[in-house]
Amino acid sequence: MLAAPKQEQLGMDPAAENSHEAEKHAAAPVLSDRYALSAIDFVVVCTFVAAYLLFYYLPLPSVGVWRDVNVGRAILAQASLPSHPLQMPLAAGTPYRATHWLADVSLALVDRIGGAEAISLAATLLAVGYLLFVYFLLCRGPYPSLLKLVAVVLSAATLLFDWQGLSPALASAVRLALFLAPLAIFTRWRSPNGAPSLWTWIVSPLAIIAWTNTHWTFIAGPLLIGAIACGVASDAFRQSGKLREACGNRTVQAWAWLMQLCLFATLLNPWGFGVWSDAIAQIAVPLDGSAPLVLFSPLGLVVALFVIAFAYLLRRSQVEVYGGDVLLFVVAAGLAACNTHFVLTFVAIATLVCLPLTAGMFSLSPIRTKLTTSDADQEQRPLRFVFTLFSLLVIWIGFALSPISASVLGGTPRPLVKAVDDPPVGVVQYFNENPRPRFVFAPLVWSDWIGYAVSESPDLFVSSDFERLPQQAKFDYRRLLRGGADWKRVLDRYAVDTLVIDKRTQADFATQALGDVDEQWQLAWESDRALILQRRID
Repeated sequence: MLAAPKQEQLGMDPAAENSHEAEKHAAAPVLSDRYALSAIDFVVVCTFVAAYLLFYYLPLPSVGVWRDVNVGRAILAQASLPSHPLQMPLAAGTPYRATHWLADVSLALVDRIGGAEAISLAATLLAVGYLLFVYFLLCRGPYPSLLKLVAVVLSAATLLFDWQGLSPALASAVRLALFLAPLAIFTRWRSPNGAPSLWTWIVSPLAIIAWTNTHWTFIAGPLLIGAIACGVASDAFRQSGKLREACGNRTVQAWAWLMQLCLFATLLNPWGFGVWSDAIAQIAVPLDGSAPLVLFSPLGLVVALFVIAFAYLLRRSQVEVYGGDVLLFVVAAGLAACNTHFVLTFVAIATLVCLPLTAGMFSLSPIRTKLTTSDADQEQRPLRFVFTLFSLLVIWIGFALSPISASVLGGTPRPLVKAVDDPPVGVVQYFNENPRPRFVFAPLVWSDWIGYAVSESPDLFVSSDFERLPQQAKFDYRRLLRGGADWKRVLDRYAVDTLVIDKRTQADFATQALGDVDEQWQLAWESDRALILQRRID
């Protein structure tokens, strides 16, 4: 008698086995869940969408940005850099360098595309793009997602507390990100014999060149590279115990050469060493509204939080602490203490330094691995796409709620008074409808917008370059804001022919000025918000 087939001997039915294999292949997923999002990823997406809406709906300030647009317009029109503050004849004699010229030209080009709404959108995209840089590059590595999210939130708070719209300070964040990107990716100073990578040699000097022509905070770049060089030298000295041997280390010399290259890159600008004198002067006597860091302020609290966290990690960290990290943190903290514009740089450096020190201190969320074919995994597989779908829905909702959706989905565009903080629309409309050469005295918070929006580009008594005025002009400006019996005499001294008064903040002066209307000054225009007096023309 013939032996039964092997499957039958084992009690297996070949037909049943084939059916099981067919069902197994039929149940295979159509979509790979390799990039499916988890619950914490969904929270991260919601955070970025919330930041997008927050920055988009923040009104642009009425000062600063519009002065920069005017400077950019002048550069594009004249193909040369201005030698004195624009539209401020009283400040024509003060030293002036348009060191922000690259940011100003970029801002003028954005304004040419879509005006205030385009500027608002560009500022929002820059802010959100910087936050993406923080999350994906500064926080790259096997760190808990919650810590990464905290770093993003603190970076967003830093941008929010110092929000000036699409200003050169915000534009410098792009240069800062470009400068830090190769350092964050390779972190060679933490490796034995870790000289700068090729990408660091290429990208960092280019970023410094762009940064130098964008904002005076460029001085942070060479100083940070110098901090790394000193930190690597301290690590080498700690290992060898000989200072000469540490200074002769090839790795130390490579970082020192990179610092010198970055210093040389700062000279590639229209003024050479002049940008350094301007930057030092800005730190000593700020002319752009910034100030030394105050501890009991929102930005001061952000800095204090990072300092406390770093001090704690130095004591509790389970990994080696490198000299480059310590000196990077110290130099960035010193810069932040000198001026609030450096706080964003400090937060970026603190994130880059502190996160690696948390290794082993917190439990990580499970690392995504290739799914097994067990029945339990097969049952949970469809749920892995739920948070992905929710994330896509949140992104769509964020876009639909933003002002830019009106041009895509249809709807009423956002009015100008919501895109810009308190613009004097009526005043500008009157000036445009009654063009004539003017020398305008207006409150500082309105002057930049008047200079930007009035087609005749009138001369202004004051703009956001207020600190460049002579001391007597500053004194007279403050006195005129309060009014007084001699307001006509003060305006006569400077040959001002147009006076703009904010009736909300200068109610007493408005009442007095209306009572002083005579054959020399006439009421040209009035609303419930402002009034315009101008000299009679014979």
